[in-house]
Amino acid sequence: MPIERLSIKDENQLLNMVSKELETLEKGLTTIANNVPIDEKTKIGLLCHDEEGQLVIVCATVEPNHEVLFNAIKCLDFVEKFKPMLSATHPKSKIDIKKPPRLILLAPEYPDEILNIAKKMKDVQIHLYTWEYLKIGDSKGFHFEPIFIPTWTWKPEKKRKEEKPPKEKKKEPKEEKEKEEPPVPKPQPEPRPEPEPIPPPIKPVEEPKPKPVEFEEKKKKEEKKKLKLF
Repeated sequence: MPIERLSIKDENQLLNMVSKELETLEKGLTTIANNVPIDEKTKIGLLCHDEEGQLVIVCATVEPNHEVLFNAIKCLDFVEKFKPMLSATHPKSKIDIKKPPRLILLAPEYPDEILNIAKKMKDVQIHLYTWEYLKIGDSKGFHFEPIFIPTWTWKPEKKRKEEKPPKEKKKEPKEEKEKEEPPVPKPQPEPRPEPEPIPPPIKPVEEPKPKPVEFEEKKKKEEKKKLKLF
């Protein structure tokens, strides 16, 4: 079946057609308003929010030019400033004002300069798509091709703890040096008592040996003689 590429020359017609096929571009996109004027020359093509409540600005052009990116940045700055008011005036829309808005640019093609600038932009979520409007048989529809998608995603900033001035350390009074005291003498062991001298062993008293019998008899005879004399 042949595929026919159809041309669209009017930007308002292009935006009207894209608004009916947002699900083809990105699932979950919901339109809040279209053709929102910022100044005399610039308008927000489609103001949407995604499934997570993040505001999305869709800018579409029928011819690639260098003003597309510049105008998209102006729209981004405007929406960032008036997020609270947009949330208040569209209470039914799930707008998360804590998240920064992001950009989706649609063009048939992009000059290299726009691609290089978009890649170098920091802290801005900008998605570049090319578009083609095709006819296949009796069906017509858009084909969107992503050209540049930022690799980073928005994360809430952590609240910095308020830096408290360092507490002044209280000066502790200097401890007076303890007076040097004379060294305490170590307790000496008590002198052991000298052992009493051991007395010499007592010699057993020898009993007088009995005198021999002869001597006794002799003595008796002498005593008898003495008696006779008297």
